[in-house]
Amino acid sequence: MITIAKHNKNPKVLVVTPLLPGHKISRDTKITIKRNNTPILWLLSEGNNNIPTNIQNGLNWYKENVKDKIPYILPLDRDIVLGRSMIDRMVFVLDIVPDNVAFTYANFEFKGVVDRSFPAIPYDINLLLQNNYISSNSLIKIDKLNIIGGFVTEEKYRRLLDWVLWLRFFDYGYVGLPTPNANFVAISSSEDISAGTNEDFIKKRSLILHEVIKPIMTKHYQPPPEEEAHNILTFEDVL
Repeated sequence: MITIAKHNKNPKVLVVTPLLPGHKISRDTKITIKRNNTPILWLLSEGNNNIPTNIQNGLNWYKENVKDKIPYILPLDRDIVLGRSMIDRMVFVLDIVPDNVAFTYANFEFKGVVDRSFPAIPYDINLLLQNNYISSNSLIKIDKLNIIGGFVTEEKYRRLLDWVLWLRFFDYGYVGLPTPNANFVAISSSEDISAGTNEDFIKKRSLILHEVIKPIMTKHYQPPPEEEAHNILTFEDVL
């Protein structure tokens, strides 16, 4: 089920919040999204699916029902506190970057059941091949997302679907870029934490290693950062 939460005139960002049946947007998210001046179309995509499937459903609905040509999509969790001008700053980055930069990401931290910070470190494919450090709440160019086939929704990769998405972008020749001074806080509760055992996580990580990472390394071997500094991309590099 798709619900329109907000529709500004001439939107520049399609915001899609995935919801399980019965879940609601938090008050903090509704308030802090107003800390931005960028016009948006905000869709709530509800369904008993994994998160990227609900997001893709929202994107598909937009393509079928909205005439506005929106360049960017921002998957937005239901319970986060957006930093001031977070969306504005991320839009500014994607507006000026080279064509091969497909997405930009922010600093974020979890508070609640999980307390942990994740700085938006420079993009480094060598690190990304080992572990994901990029949030799903990242701003993505819709035209590049269409080229790679949309969001990764395969159930076999559940819990690590975001990681596969960023790796798939690289496989198609696209990279990401951190946005300076963009940040948000994710409020973690027991019902929002990824379900599953540690053994299940290890099994799926191993599956990604064999089905996604090894083919990428065979096709696009990247030397370590100390050998080739151009594998590390910062915002200043594109100015």
